Amino acid sequence: MYVPPRFAQADRDECVALVEREPFGLLVTAGAEGAPFATHLPLHAERRGGEVVLVGHVARANPHWQAFDGAREALAVFQGPHGYISPAWYATPGRVPTWNYIAVHAYGAPRIVGDAGAAKAAIAMLTDRFERARPAPWSVNGLPEPDMEKLLTALVVFEMPVTRFEGKWKLGQHMAEGDRAGAVAGLEREAGDPALIAAMKSEKETV
Repeated sequence: MYVPPRFAQADRDECVALVEREPFGLLVTAGAEGAPFATHLPLHAERRGGEVVLVGHVARANPHWQAFDGAREALAVFQGPHGYISPAWYATPGRVPTWNYIAVHAYGAPRIVGDAGAAKAAIAMLTDRFERARPAPWSVNGLPEPDMEKLLTALVVFEMPVTRFEGKWKLGQHMAEGDRAGAVAGLEREAGDPALIAAMKSEKETV
């Protein structure tokens, strides 16, 4: 990812926090003859001491899992808040349109979780991540054993220890104060993404 120094997010914890807030990612590996292969899927960022491990699963019918050998590097892409920025909002004339956004790239080598107990626990953990806020959370642990066995047969669970994070917070840091304030005001007037507005305001305070 092209990351000019002024947009680089050097704080690893901020990158992990983005993945935790926006877990639906894009996992990319090099496929046959070097062609990229990608799968859209939720990934749970599990902290194991000082290490961060992304945990997920794909359908066994999806050939992507055949690249999860624990040696070949993969890229997981996560998208934070983003939105169009109109030059009409700037105080400085002659500006052009742009797009502000937050993105995180995580690198590592996915490996298959072969142990059935560990695979079941990983599926339960990922499901609980999204069920826990519901009034009556559903749990995979409530499945009858035959159904659980079918589920484990239909899925391939994997984990990817992250070797490095790359974060890009492109939020108008390079703009003059009046232009940054104008962009924020424009988004607020025209029902822009509240998360993007909050991020731009927060970044503004550190410039």
